[in-house]
Amino acid sequence: MNTPATSNKVQALDPLTLPLTGSSLIEASAGTGKTYTISGLYLRLLLGHGGQTPLTCEQILVVTFTNAATEELRDRIRKRIQLAYKCFLGLTVNDPFIETLYAQTVESERPIALKRFDLALKSLDEGAIFTIHGFCQRVLSDMAFESSLLFESEFTLDDSEYLHHAVRDFWREVCYPLPMMMAQQIDKHFVEPEKLAAKVRRLLGASEAQPSTTPKEFVSLSQELITSINRFKLAWTAQQEATFELLTNLPLNGSRFGKASDGYPKLAKLFDELTNWVSYGQGLPPQKTLTQLALSDLKLNKGGVLPTSKEAPLLAQIDDLLAMINDIIPAFLVRAQAGIKQRFIQQKNQRNLMTPDDLLTSLAAALDANPHTLATAIAKRFPIALIDEFQDTDPLQFKIFNMVYQTPALVTLPDSDISANTENDANAATTPYQAAQSSLGLLMIGDPKQAIYAFRGADIFTYISARNQTQKLYNLDTNYRSSTALVDGVNHVFNQHANPFISDAIPYDVVKTPDSANQKTLQEATPQTAALRIKILKEDPDNGLNKPTARHILASDTAAEIKRLLTEAQRGQCCIKDKPLIAKNIAVLVRDRNEAAIVKKALSARNIGAVFLSRDSVFATNEASELALILRALANPKDEPRIRAALATSLFGYTAQQIDQFNHNEDARQQVLDEFTHWHELWVRNGIMPALLSLANDRNLVHRLLAKNAVQTPEGETEQTDDEEVNLDASGERRLTDFRHLGELLQQKATELDGSSALINWFEQQLIDNQGKDEQQLRLESEQNLVQIITIHKSKGLEYPICFIPFVSLARGGTQRPEPLLYHANGKLIWDIQGSDEAYEQYKKETLAEDLRLLYVALTRPVYACYLYIANQSKLLKAGISSQLYETAIGYLLGIKDKNCDGELLEKQAKALASIDAISIDEVASVPDSSVFEDNQAHNVQLSAKSTQRKMGLPWRVGSYSGLVKHLPHEKVSPGADDEDFTQDSALVEDNPNTLALNRFSFERGANAGSFMHLVLELFDFTQAETELEPALIEAMKQYGFDQQTWLAPLTAWYHDILHTPLIKPDHSQLCLAQLTANQTLVEMEFYLPISQLNATKLNALLAQYGYINNFSFDTLKGMLKGFVDLVFEHQGQYFIADYKSNHLGNQLQHYNHHAMSEAINSHRYNLQYLLYTLALHRYLKLRLPHYQYDVHIGGCFYLFLRGMSPESLGSGVFFDKPDAALIDQLDSLFSQPVGSEAC
Repeated sequence: MNTPATSNKVQALDPLTLPLTGSSLIEASAGTGKTYTISGLYLRLLLGHGGQTPLTCEQILVVTFTNAATEELRDRIRKRIQLAYKCFLGLTVNDPFIETLYAQTVESERPIALKRFDLALKSLDEGAIFTIHGFCQRVLSDMAFESSLLFESEFTLDDSEYLHHAVRDFWREVCYPLPMMMAQQIDKHFVEPEKLAAKVRRLLGASEAQPSTTPKEFVSLSQELITSINRFKLAWTAQQEATFELLTNLPLNGSRFGKASDGYPKLAKLFDELTNWVSYGQGLPPQKTLTQLALSDLKLNKGGVLPTSKEAPLLAQIDDLLAMINDIIPAFLVRAQAGIKQRFIQQKNQRNLMTPDDLLTSLAAALDANPHTLATAIAKRFPIALIDEFQDTDPLQFKIFNMVYQTPALVTLPDSDISANTENDANAATTPYQAAQSSLGLLMIGDPKQAIYAFRGADIFTYISARNQTQKLYNLDTNYRSSTALVDGVNHVFNQHANPFISDAIPYDVVKTPDSANQKTLQEATPQTAALRIKILKEDPDNGLNKPTARHILASDTAAEIKRLLTEAQRGQCCIKDKPLIAKNIAVLVRDRNEAAIVKKALSARNIGAVFLSRDSVFATNEASELALILRALANPKDEPRIRAALATSLFGYTAQQIDQFNHNEDARQQVLDEFTHWHELWVRNGIMPALLSLANDRNLVHRLLAKNAVQTPEGETEQTDDEEVNLDASGERRLTDFRHLGELLQQKATELDGSSALINWFEQQLIDNQGKDEQQLRLESEQNLVQIITIHKSKGLEYPICFIPFVSLARGGTQRPEPLLYHANGKLIWDIQGSDEAYEQYKKETLAEDLRLLYVALTRPVYACYLYIANQSKLLKAGISSQLYETAIGYLLGIKDKNCDGELLEKQAKALASIDAISIDEVASVPDSSVFEDNQAHNVQLSAKSTQRKMGLPWRVGSYSGLVKHLPHEKVSPGADDEDFTQDSALVEDNPNTLALNRFSFERGANAGSFMHLVLELFDFTQAETELEPALIEAMKQYGFDQQTWLAPLTAWYHDILHTPLIKPDHSQLCLAQLTANQTLVEMEFYLPISQLNATKLNALLAQYGYINNFSFDTLKGMLKGFVDLVFEHQGQYFIADYKSNHLGNQLQHYNHHAMSEAINSHRYNLQYLLYTLALHRYLKLRLPHYQYDVHIGGCFYLFLRGMSPESLGSGVFFDKPDAALIDQLDSLFSQPVGSEAC
């Protein structure tokens, strides 16, 4: 990482004078007010401060890298704008920047500035504050024409299903036809497609990575290998004896080939192995045997001379064969990356899908294809861009911003004009390009010392490259977060090394503190000047110090010190600003959930509660692995092997004896099978979440997990190897939270996938990927006053009064090379496909550099005090101590250069840090305090329920006519026949119940028929019945399941009767539905009547006054009354209500006379319904008609009993009423009556 540092001079930032155009990079060390600076620059841009044109919130682009950071930035900017607004109103605000901004604004312009702030507050929610992916999505959607992309693309956060299909397609198409020898080699490395997917996934996200070498093309390599093997077999048969004789005459290495005096027996064995393979083998030759016989690796004793390839052609041929075999996997991976990527893209293109990564690649590709038009459009839309957390950028992201804000693509003149202008006016003050750039600004804010997200694609080398290209460099060098002593301590630690972050391009500049930071102290019984408290743990002189033992001791000492602090706080002897320290003031910073679990166990043993916050994926938990087994069993409830696997999970909770009962006891077996069948049916019928909740309830999951609400560490933890990682967090709350979280994710995904198999495949793919997407990150299991255990990655951007950092001196687990291995060379990302030692060393160097940045992040989280533990993780070998401390960030800063570090050297180097008062050095207690913390507050406080001091208000709700009539407190209100009551139809007159005639009277009764009849009348224009009625009937019959052949003719005749039946009312000319044009009608008019307070007693009294049925009983209603009017129509200047009733009153037309209809209306309380409809129409017309009068404009209400309507029987099936105007007015007043009023 010896990247040359930029030659640009770094200036201290003054946010009031920073040029807002051009490119500037602001390096903001931890705690130096980065967000405060961004919000201040935002205010300047709103005002046009510094000679700029004022911008709106929609024109100022602010980009950060997470949704949470976006919302935080928006909130902080809003608060600064509010403060500025108050200041420009003339109010006092405690913000020096805003006060200076006010003072520098000309008095005559202050009213305009006030308006700009007011507008900004109103429009900030629509402001251009995005994540990088949100920005790309906005550009691609709003500028689809300029970007030449589809206007409509579906966006998805989860593309794992499509990657799964792409990998399997590639596996099937490429791997299945392979010759056996090639297939064996592929199978040896990948076993199954999912293993390949796990390795390719990262490569797809690092598209700029270049292979370290270019291997032969996979197909041609396969053909060449087959030819070479066949040639080698022939050569072996012909030359093996001569080659053996040649070798036995050489001074061969005895450890590899055996003793010469015994005739080199190991050599003979190697030859026998190859002879057997040549004679009988079908696949590749034994590679270990080939390696030992290869000419290039032939081991001879000292003084021996290797034969030449001409002298030992068979051994030279082995060299060539080995090289080809070793090229198989690199060639396959290159082919797989390209092939899977192609199929992956095709999968998404076919579905018109885009993922967050696709947004970036699509925008970058669009800029490449159309740099002038698109870049100009973006720059015109967003003249100024502020990029937050710029150290977390990647090459593609920087390319996008660079093309928009720093390249000549923005020039709006033709190329010929540019060149002509430049050539003909060499002395011009500015070129057209410079003029185009003059109003644009790219302000990047970041801290390379906090670049810790390489696993998410962030690339510190991109930041360094951008830094070198930037016109102006600034820094923020005053820490407003931490105490002076703590800042001094951190400065001292990182200044111990000349190159603290390995790269020359990332220097450590000393950070200052304001005067107020001197007052930030932890008040303790014995005052301590040291804020950075280092505790060292030496190795055992006889046994060294392995990693599990070290973790156990460090966690115990951390818990003991936390217990001490909390105990003193209860006595009033450990305070922050005179307030006793509490548990949630303390954070323990760890690297992963395994370390968190060890700390949590140590705290739990001392009766101290803790909660773990992490960015880990919930799919990386044990619960996810177990749930996968349970899902397979639920999907296949007759598959006994799968059921046994589910029963064996800790989630299921079966003991070994119970599983044995399932195997041997028929009753027990059948009971379990019945349970799984029940859960399977629930899944199919109601969804996966109800099935899992039923399973949890039936298996008493909540009680079982919470009863074991403590971390259970496997016995013999200290016997594990240093590199072994185990999942130790088994607390009940944690596991229950994970189970519920997984269930929710499954339920959500089930809406997108078809069937249980697809859902299970998706779930199992997540177990492999476990990328830790936002919605998949572990949730907080508790929000009580608890010690915060948090990963260093998640802690970035946060602060805590006191921090413990117990494990950073322990080497990373595992010595296995990562696959794929990515590293940098000359600023470019390289994919090591050959497994070279040089690449691995560079990778480890970059990993150590990131560990140094992680350590910096950890040390800059606390405000008052930080406990840093340093342990000499080591082994005791014959040659002496073998320490791993040199592999760690803190070891690097201490100057530990190799394995030869013992306790004395550690102590010496650590004490060198204590040369200032801000740092103290102590040793970890050999026997940490294990006493239990007594939480006096938890035991002494008497808790009781708070007594209510006021009456409970009525719940606001939406009611309906049905609710008032049927006394239903909550109901769903839908258009159609839902408001009809069919319960009494069967009790009405039935003259001839056995009739078989197909007519209106024999047509089906009930809700289904009622909805059908309503729908028909909604589907056509009444005046166009001759052409539109029959298609409307056919459409409705299809929807409601009526046989066309049987019912089309009778229904057509019946509906013609309905349309032509006169609607008779007093003092009005005859009218029928067939006369009403579409312009005269409003179908299914929806209304909401606001109700302050309505109770049944007052409504009954009002209805009785006017002679209407009045025995209603319902809960007092406050809120809205919702309904749908079947038909509102206008005729001769009056407005009428028509409601269709499908009720069966009898089998003859006379059964639908006025008396019969009145009985039905009173029986079903339809009179209240049409009163409500009339009130709704009355209120509507009052708002819409000038000079509205009820008696003039309201025509009345028709209730049309469809089965009784016939032109041949006047009045049959047609019921009419026009409520008195005074009743409607009083009903209106009743609905508007204020709460608490007794007026009627």
